[in-house]
Amino acid sequence: VVSSFHYINHGGSELVVYRVTPNDSESGVQVGSYRYPGYPASGAGIISDARLRVAFFSLSHDQDLRTPIGLYARDKAGNESRAEFDHRVLPKQFRRSQITISNGFLRQVVPAITNQVPDLADEVPDGSDEEWLELFLFINGELRRRNRDAVTLLAENTSPKKLWDGPFQQLSNSQVESGFADHRLYLYEGNEIDQQVHLGFDLASTANAPVRAANHGTVVYADYLGIFGNCVVIDHGMGLQSLYAHLSSIDVALGEDVAYGQQLGHSGQTGLAGGDHLHFTMLLQGHPVTPIEWWDAHWIEDRIQRKLSEAASR
Repeated sequence: VVSSFHYINHGGSELVVYRVTPNDSESGVQVGSYRYPGYPASGAGIISDARLRVAFFSLSHDQDLRTPIGLYARDKAGNESRAEFDHRVLPKQFRRSQITISNGFLRQVVPAITNQVPDLADEVPDGSDEEWLELFLFINGELRRRNRDAVTLLAENTSPKKLWDGPFQQLSNSQVESGFADHRLYLYEGNEIDQQVHLGFDLASTANAPVRAANHGTVVYADYLGIFGNCVVIDHGMGLQSLYAHLSSIDVALGEDVAYGQQLGHSGQTGLAGGDHLHFTMLLQGHPVTPIEWWDAHWIEDRIQRKLSEAASR
């Protein structure tokens, strides 16, 4: 281990720099059952030592604070070794909220989603409140799970190079409507019908507000995606990606390189959204992490740039 002072907020991100031998060994950070691959430090501009690796990792919001965290390495012959490194986990309180589902909301969002989802496209609702509710529960549960799995798979398309630079930008002049890892209780006619965890930030500005890339990267998804509606995902390299959902329009294409601040589309209410807003989140190897840290210039400097600079000077 080359870096020091690893402080991990529950649901947040962290970086470790380490040295592995031989150079072609598979390596990274293991957090419980999750593995976060390490990438050659040359991808972050450090060319002094070919053995150096950089790995971003997270303690997921749904993992215990005592979850084991350590480095692993496996060579071509299958021999594996592990190494501990100093770290401290900082607990976070996640909010709880209630959402009341009305029949008007069901009639607003459910038909548009069912028309886009193969499993539901042939459904011919009888128009009863009960059937709209049944379809909503499928969308909020099973379809949500499928969409999250699809987003997780996008991590396979990440670049081994760090594509971003400096702090990420929040939607301009926006207010936070919902925070990361909020636990939502859904009510219908006064009764609990579902519970889900909201894994992003809902940011409200003006209707059809321009949505811009939070940092440099490459578009790895630009299409309709179930509960996310019109959705764009940008890869920033080394397993880091950003997601923009509920867009009313998409102005970029799959595979396009985008610059910080480049317009991706406009905010909207496609997918499972009751009003015009941007659902934004950051992802590490497909796992949602809080965006707050990535918006913070001080956090970027202390948790990431400091470690990279120190490793480069060794």
